[in-house]
Amino acid sequence: MNTFDRIWTALAVVLMILPFAALGYELVKSESPLTITVFAAMGALLFGTLILGMRVKPKSSGDAQDTEAESVNTHSSVETHR
Repeated sequence: MNTFDRIWTALAVVLMILPFAALGYELVKSESPLTITVFAAMGALLFGTLILGMRVKPKSSGDAQDTEAESVNTHSSVETHR
């Protein structure tokens, strides 16, 4: 990922955090500790999933191993008659 993409990704993450931070701030002022704990756990799960999702690299469909396996399966089903 180049630097320009990293900047946009960081900006997207910051903009995603802002509403949760604002709501969390308001919850701390008026709600019970249990509500705040549940909200914090939901936020941690959401952002943890986001971070894990950004680390996963998609597997290309044109990998050499996949191509070899497909060609073996395709050729093995063809019968030869003499």
